[in-house]
Amino acid sequence: MGDFLLITVKDVLNTKAFEGAKIIGGMDGLERSVSIVTVAEVPDAANWLRGGELVCTTAYFMSKGVIYQTDWVESLFSNGAVALAIKTGRFLGTVPQAIIDVANRLQFPLIEMPDDITWPIVIESIMNLLMNDQYSVLQRAEEIHTTLTNLVLEDETVQAVADKIASLVGNPIIIEDARLNLIAVGEIEDKINEQWKQLIEKRTSLPARKQIMETAYYENVLRNRTKEKLQISLSKDKSIENITMPILSNRMVYGFVSLIEGSKKVVQMDLIALEHGATALALQFMKQVIHKQTKEKKNIALIDDLVNGRIHTELVNEYQIHNKDWSKPMTVSVLDLTIDDGTEDVYTWNHTENRIIDSIRKHLDKKFDQVIIGMNDSLFTILVSSSNSLLHQAATLLQYELTNILSELKEQKVLVNFSGGIGSVRTELKKLGECFKEAKTALSITKTFPKKGPVLLYEKLGVHRIISMVNSVDELRLFCQEYLSEISAYDYQQKDVLLETLHAYLQCGCNVPETAKKLFVHPNTVTYRLKKIQSLLKLDLNTLEARLTYLFALEANEMLDSK
Repeated sequence: MGDFLLITVKDVLNTKAFEGAKIIGGMDGLERSVSIVTVAEVPDAANWLRGGELVCTTAYFMSKGVIYQTDWVESLFSNGAVALAIKTGRFLGTVPQAIIDVANRLQFPLIEMPDDITWPIVIESIMNLLMNDQYSVLQRAEEIHTTLTNLVLEDETVQAVADKIASLVGNPIIIEDARLNLIAVGEIEDKINEQWKQLIEKRTSLPARKQIMETAYYENVLRNRTKEKLQISLSKDKSIENITMPILSNRMVYGFVSLIEGSKKVVQMDLIALEHGATALALQFMKQVIHKQTKEKKNIALIDDLVNGRIHTELVNEYQIHNKDWSKPMTVSVLDLTIDDGTEDVYTWNHTENRIIDSIRKHLDKKFDQVIIGMNDSLFTILVSSSNSLLHQAATLLQYELTNILSELKEQKVLVNFSGGIGSVRTELKKLGECFKEAKTALSITKTFPKKGPVLLYEKLGVHRIISMVNSVDELRLFCQEYLSEISAYDYQQKDVLLETLHAYLQCGCNVPETAKKLFVHPNTVTYRLKKIQSLLKLDLNTLEARLTYLFALEANEMLDSK
């Protein structure tokens, strides 16, 4: 990485105070950065250095011997001095070759000053240069701040901000969310080449992101919201560096902005641009969050109006004006999602609930004309509308898509568990309330009897709708025991499958061949089992009432077993 400071020894030599000076050693160190000037006339002067000093001396105490002189010069270098200016005429005379050799070896500029120059003039000359440079830095920083802030105020995209930062620093820029998921890559159009592409690909790869996430820096930013920078190498020889800064505002972590040291070395102004870029991005993300929160509140209110029959409110009318009409097939789903608390971080704005909503919306937008999602605690209400061609498939399609995306989120450990219900399709806005109630009923059944499936359609609940209306589970269990206990006990004692056979027989419409196919046995086996079953039953299976009673009991028993 290049020096962050802008004033070099070479710049200092071009000032008026150094017009008569000569470089007698350390020529290769002229690009060293100068941050301050000091005068050293005591043996332990090196102990007082802070780094970046151009040291001035008359060499009064250096006449004791060459070894003493070289040791003193080396001590200056070791403690951060960047150059040594000596007035030789009064005390030292000619600079010993040993000192010059040390300066060359250390690439430590050794400057012989004219006897008539005074240190106050030298100090004033360097300090004026430093102050002028600092003023230029501040002025440029203000220009950068104004440029980036105006982009945000003009509602430019995050991509536009990223591209502007890249043009300011002359290197690729990476913008990521708090979990280091890529948001944007800032590039300069006329500088895009294979090297840039490789650098960007390497930095955005999973290993590179993992490397950052495993640092103490990353954890410290998320937990303590610190504004520190992270510097990591992207190459084995450490020739390519990555500098990462957090995007913070109001003690909230919105993400990270990173600069890749690609085509040019990083200097102080680049870091200033990166810092102002992080501030502008924080403002942009804050605007997005406010907009998103406002939209979510409106969605919750809109869904509440619709499912409660308030179809002529200002909010409903506004949505009709700005969006597609409500004349297409619609259905409602109610989901109960258990979120993995371990994935949550209270200091990041993109909470798990938001990520879930974004994932569901992105998935459903591909299949449905409209998708409105509202959330209240762990319950998510989803209203979708589809084309008329999907009138009879909309609910089934929604069940399929929701099951897929929620299963994916569970595999990713975003969700611990999920259950849901979907109401029947409606074509009139005023009937959405009925659809909502159906979805809640289906949700209640899948939560009570999870073996029926994670997301159930109300229209396919069948007898389970009636079973769910039984308020007392104990009463339902007693009913099942009354009609099925003898067969169940026989199966247990004889290790038989009469209960399974009876259930399959009733589900197949009392058709022996179909039952045999379902159970993968010979029809004679089914007939033989039915004779055993009839001998254990209280009612005659040949009557419709008996068949309905036992089918009800078997379905309820299965649901109770799955609870």
